[in-house]
Amino acid sequence: MDFKRLRYALAVADEGNFVRAAERISISQPALSRAVQALEEELGFLLFDRGNRNVAVTVAGAAFFNHARRMLFDVRNMEHDLALLRNGDSGHVAFGVGPLHSGALLPRVLRQVRAGQPGIRLSVTINTSSYLLDHLRAEEMEFFMSDVRLIEPAEDLIITHECRQYGGIYCRPGHPLLRRSDLAPTDLLPYGMAAPTMPEVLMVQMNRLFRLPPGRNLPIMLSCDSVHTLVDVVAESDLLLISSHAALAEAAELGRLEQVPVPLPPLWADIATIRLRGRTLSPGAQRVLQTVRAILSQLAGTEMPRQ
Repeated sequence: MDFKRLRYALAVADEGNFVRAAERISISQPALSRAVQALEEELGFLLFDRGNRNVAVTVAGAAFFNHARRMLFDVRNMEHDLALLRNGDSGHVAFGVGPLHSGALLPRVLRQVRAGQPGIRLSVTINTSSYLLDHLRAEEMEFFMSDVRLIEPAEDLIITHECRQYGGIYCRPGHPLLRRSDLAPTDLLPYGMAAPTMPEVLMVQMNRLFRLPPGRNLPIMLSCDSVHTLVDVVAESDLLLISSHAALAEAAELGRLEQVPVPLPPLWADIATIRLRGRTLSPGAQRVLQTVRAILSQLAGTEMPRQ
C-alpha cells in the first residue's frame, strides 16, 4: 500500500473537500483525485461519498481511516527513530510550558541548557494546556509542562507528576496593605489582581479561596504571560500579583516586591510533564527533560508554603 496515497486520502477526509486538501498538501486537484481513486480501487470500496463541492467519509472509509491514522503515526515514529539512529545529534528541541509555570521554570531551564548543551536549538511555546496538547498531538513539540489538574488522562499520553509548587500574593513595598496587621482576603479585592493567564478550573479554585459568591470572579485586572512585565507593573502600582514564589524570588530579593501577609490556604500547583506514548524523545529532548526535572526537584525541595 502506498503511504503517500494514505496521506492524501486523510487530507481529503480532514478537509472534506478535494480543493482544500490539494492546497494543504501542495499538489494539483486532479492529481489528488487520481491518487484517491487508485487507493479506492486497491481497497475495493469507496472512501468518500462525493457531492458537488464537498465529500463525506463513508462508513467503510471511517473504519479504514481509523487504522490508517494509527499506521501513519507508527510510520512517522519509525522514521523519527531511524533519523535519531542515523545522526545521533541533539538537533532541534521544541517543547511547551503553561503560563503559570513559565516564570519559575523557563529562565532556569534555558540558562542551564545553553550552558550545558549549547548545540541544541530550542523552540519554546508558552500557552494554555489545551493549545499545548493539540500541538503535542500534532507532533509539533516533544513534551510540555502543565498543572496536572488541567490534563485529562488519555491512552496516547504519558503524564508524569514532577512536583508541587507553592505561590502567594505579592505587592510593591510601601503598599497600603503592608501597614495592616489584621488583613482578611476580602481586603485585597479593591486593589485588583495581576496574574499569568489563569485557566477556568484554577479561577474557580481562587474564587473559593476568597469566598466569593457564585457569579463573581476574582478581579484579575491584568492578565499577562510575561512575568517580567507583571513585576514591572505591580512594582509601580497598587495591583497585587498572584504567582509562584519561585517566579518572584529574584524580584523579592531585589526589594521590588513583598508577599502580602494575608491568611489564605496555601496556593499550589502540581506540575507534570506530558508527552506522547510510543514516541521516542530525541537525544536533545531527553537532555532538556533531564534539566527540567532537576530544576523541578530543586524547586520542590525549597518551595514551601509561606504563611
